[in-house]
Order: sequence, then structure tokens, then C-alpha cells
Amino acid sequence: MNIINKKEEPLLSRTMITATLEFEKATPSYPEVTSLMASQLKIDDKLVAIRHIYNSFGAKKAEVIAYVYADENKKQFIEPKAKEKKDKKAKEAKKE
Repeated sequence: MNIINKKEEPLLSRTMITATLEFEKATPSYPEVTSLMASQLKIDDKLVAIRHIYNSFGAKKAEVIAYVYADENKKQFIEPKAKEKKDKKAKEAKKE
């Protein structure tokens, strides 16, 4: 993963990150990209919110747009609740 751009957004206590991602097989899932970005930035997974993964057709590349929050309370307040429901359903499906 190569980070292309970092933009501070102090009013929302977050940083917008644009990165490119190269992969071998299928496009990585949101939780996989979240853990990869958190490990590269050396922060907690709970502070990263992946907004989009734009896949390049025919190429094993994708563009990732993510937000890194200053604290978990700000993330819970700002991020949409629909995304949380989707993540919970995905985790439940994996357990079964």
C-alpha cells in the first residue's frame, strides 16, 4: 500500500488519506484494508474508517479513500450507522 495524499481536517478531528493498493488475487475486503492501513500507519484499527475502494478494471490495483480519526468517540459520532450494520452482518456471516 502506497499513501499518495494526506489531508488534515481539524474541524472533524480526522485525516483523509488517499492510497493505492496492489494485490494478487481478489480485491481485499474492507476489514483487510483497514488492518493493513492501521499497521502501516502504526495506529489502532478502531480509528480507521475506509470510505471507498475503487478497483481498476483488468489491473490488480485499487485506490483507497480512508479517514483516520483522532479518537474513537469522534469516529462513532461522524461515521454513518449503516456501515456499522453492514460490518456486523459480514462478521456474523463469517462466524457461521
